[in-house]
Amino acid sequence: MSADILLVAPYPSLKELAEKVKIHNDISFDIVVGNLNENWDEVDSLIRQGVKVVLSRGGTAQYLRERLDIPVVDIPATSFDILSAISLVNGKGFKKIAFITTRNIIVKTEHFNEIMNVSLCFEPVKSSKEIPSKVQELIQEGFEAIIGDVIATRQAVAQGICGQLLESGYESLLLGLQEAKQVLEAGQREKARVKQMEAILNMITEAVLTIDRQGQVTLYNTAAEKVFGYLKADVIGHQLPECIPESKLIETLQRRKEEKHLLIEINHKKIISNRIPIVIDDEIHGAVAIFEEVSHIQNLELDIRTKLNEKGLVAKYTFAQIESNSLPIQQAIKLARQYANSDGTLLIYGETGTGKEVFAQSIHNESKRSAGPFVSVNCAALNEGLLESELFGYVGGAFTGANKGGKLGLFEMAHGGTVFLDEIGEISLSFQAKLLRVLQEKEIRRVGGNRVIPVNIRVICATNRSLRDEVSNHKFREDLYYRLTVLEINLPPLRERKADVVPMAITFLKQECIKENRNLFWYDDHIFQSLLKYEWYGNARELHNFINRLVICSDAGELKESFIEEMIDKKLGEKCSDEHINIQISKNLKQMEAEIILRMLQRYEGDKDRLCREYGISKTTLWRKLNFKNER
Repeated sequence: MSADILLVAPYPSLKELAEKVKIHNDISFDIVVGNLNENWDEVDSLIRQGVKVVLSRGGTAQYLRERLDIPVVDIPATSFDILSAISLVNGKGFKKIAFITTRNIIVKTEHFNEIMNVSLCFEPVKSSKEIPSKVQELIQEGFEAIIGDVIATRQAVAQGICGQLLESGYESLLLGLQEAKQVLEAGQREKARVKQMEAILNMITEAVLTIDRQGQVTLYNTAAEKVFGYLKADVIGHQLPECIPESKLIETLQRRKEEKHLLIEINHKKIISNRIPIVIDDEIHGAVAIFEEVSHIQNLELDIRTKLNEKGLVAKYTFAQIESNSLPIQQAIKLARQYANSDGTLLIYGETGTGKEVFAQSIHNESKRSAGPFVSVNCAALNEGLLESELFGYVGGAFTGANKGGKLGLFEMAHGGTVFLDEIGEISLSFQAKLLRVLQEKEIRRVGGNRVIPVNIRVICATNRSLRDEVSNHKFREDLYYRLTVLEINLPPLRERKADVVPMAITFLKQECIKENRNLFWYDDHIFQSLLKYEWYGNARELHNFINRLVICSDAGELKESFIEEMIDKKLGEKCSDEHINIQISKNLKQMEAEIILRMLQRYEGDKDRLCREYGISKTTLWRKLNFKNER
């Protein structure tokens, strides 16, 4: 296998010198003797074996440069080389000497004229083809000797004057080899960079097409082959209109104008295209086009939503699923749709079970953030420390029991989406200050950490309390209150919109029949009228629980009005009766307290708001007493 560097020596003694250089230096190269087209077959054979850089000199270097598409490096002529050649000619008695070279060697001849008592002239030529006529011209001017490359010396001797070869010395050859090695290494780095770029471009799913200022294709990745249906070999290096006639990238080159998000059709596929001109210092250098199939974008979005769904970070409800015949709810839906177009903080008022989270999810799904995550947090369910670590996350070792690698907070997980903070009125004053900073600065700091992390989130809050009253009672920060109430929605309780009770009950009934695998039917919706006798303080949640029990307790077949009346009368009776609560006596008072509260919740159909309101306790206290086992 040949070396990456090839020295083409125009004369045999240069090859001999190169062999000595090769022994004493760690540079790998091959050597072949060749002057201009002499021995071209051997030179060409070696180059075909994988030579990356050619090193030569004079007219031969120029000849090779014109015929090869790989770098050709010139062996430089040092001052020592020039002095040696002049000394040899001067020693033979010649005083009028001319240098002929294809390189621009700039030397002040006056110094040589004074020191060596010679008349010296340097004559650069553009091409080796000019050398014969230049030699003849110099002879006519009376020059006695010619110093130059092989062609110049041969011409001089042929026309009867002294011809002295300007030989390259050890230092000259070593300098040339070092430069050739640098060129080789630079080429290898560039090749590695190009390969790396190709690998990246072939890995991405977008099709990429680039052209230079002449309209020639310079880059065309694997995805582009799939989009256009043409092979790389038939495209790269060819004129764009000839190989991909359907492409409009030439127009971008001509107009020098960026075009984004264009919907086009290629090979019966819907494609999104972006076209960008490459302009450097106000000069056009080419253009880039990026293409992506619409179906791929849709599949990607579906995949993201599926993964978010697996994490429980997807909003399931939309406005289309909110059924209501009441004017207040229809007005609330209209207002919520308008709020969906904003990124402003939103506060939803409503009792437990009125559908605050349903509205929050619907707003998210209607907004520009619909493709992002939806994170729901019940602030009353967590104590302050746990709430902070859940929302803000923490760094490793932040507290006893913390994960070594730390934990991503819900604010970070919701980046690009929506955070729904339910029961916002239950958070402490100290935590309110931390939440205010998030809303103002749009940044968080993990528990135990010092790095500030920006977050792009919309915050929707919900409460069943009057936050204005909480502010008056100094239980809620006034600045946070005004920050939360930029936008507001009030959801009326079910008892104030009786027109929704029956339609909602029928919807729940159909859902529960599927869930419980029961086959129930009825002939007239009038059978549900007895549901209007009850106040439904637990709102939709209490109604849903009642319908669930109704389905489970009913016999398969026709659902009759008498059975529904019986169930609702029993519920009314439970409400009015002075029922005793029986629990087992235990030495653990907290366990007994939790059992009492649990029984009371069952009696109140799970309506925590009503239980807390009637017994004068906060939801935080309720959750703490129910989860006493988690207290430290």
